[in-house]
Amino acid sequence: MTTKDIEWREDETFSEYKARKHSGMQGMGQKTVKNKDDWTPAQKRGLNNKNKGRRKQNIARKKLKIPDTKFRSQMGHEENWRGEIRVEVKAGQQVQSLWNKFIKAKLQSDDNKRIGDSRPFVFVAMPDGVTNGLVVMELDKLEETISAFIETWEKSEL
Repeated sequence: MTTKDIEWREDETFSEYKARKHSGMQGMGQKTVKNKDDWTPAQKRGLNNKNKGRRKQNIARKKLKIPDTKFRSQMGHEENWRGEIRVEVKAGQQVQSLWNKFIKAKLQSDDNKRIGDSRPFVFVAMPDGVTNGLVVMELDKLEETISAFIETWEKSEL
């Protein structure tokens, strides 16, 4: 019996019909992981890290309001993202120390801020030997922070 021969029953929802019609088939974009039980711990860790990275990429892309790519398969590669900025998303242990430095600096700033000061916080990292630096801010406060930057720059032009 082919998928064309499967009839929609009156006692099922459309979702149930589709699930029955396509059971056993791999959908587009879905990963087939075979023999996962035979994998080494390193292989399982690698898959978990890859999946975690993809989830974090998707969260970052949405919070940065970067539009979806034309094809879903391109979403996992930041180089294919649309928009006028280049992005590289890192997750996990490799960025934990940067996150810890940001939190420590934010706590220091929060402890020293005046009552009623609602300005967003930005962390700037400038290592020895360079005149350039990194600007780190919270994704959840992106619009607020960028608006504060624009307002600051416009006031300095007066």
